[in-house]
Amino acid sequence: MTELELSRRERKKEETKERILKVALKLFKLNGLEGTTIDEIAEKADVAKGTFFNYFPRKEAVLGYLPEMWIEQAEAEAETIIADEGPVGSRIIDMFIELAAFYEEDRALSKYMVMEWVRREQTGCDESCQRWDELALRLIRHLQDRGELRPDVPAERAAEMFAAVHQATVMGWVAAPAEPYPLQDELRMRMKLVVEGLSPRVGGA
Repeated sequence: MTELELSRRERKKEETKERILKVALKLFKLNGLEGTTIDEIAEKADVAKGTFFNYFPRKEAVLGYLPEMWIEQAEAEAETIIADEGPVGSRIIDMFIELAAFYEEDRALSKYMVMEWVRREQTGCDESCQRWDELALRLIRHLQDRGELRPDVPAERAAEMFAAVHQATVMGWVAAPAEPYPLQDELRMRMKLVVEGLSPRVGGA
């Protein structure tokens, strides 16, 4: 098989996967996750049931694919931000908050999505989780190099702090019986508090 044929094949596979994703999300929003079957997803996506399982081991795994799409968007946006010569801390916060907008579109679905993401994180070898960690670490180091964050705090620790605050805020929001706060507003406030704590001290104190 030629390189061109391989490229076409991979592109077709990706298109099939994205079609399944879009159909599944539409059905989830209409009928709920529990009220949607894999047979329905396969039929609406015009694929065999076996084809569905070639891409996703179960229907909940469809929701775990969303962060894979988001990381590509975030990596591309990060390149633009890093190339900027001015202060970029607020833009990085905006980027991560905007990615959380999907949660607010459907809170019921978001619960399942967060559960799937946590499950993948706990494996310790999920590629998309590792890419998120690497991106966060790269952005933290960039902010330290630019003097926007304290250089005396290890970048790994600072990245863990941001991740912990982000995850706890989202999990608290999806786990509450009723919506406890506007998610994006709360994320912005909490992440700004982390930035303030990690900002360089006046006079080096």
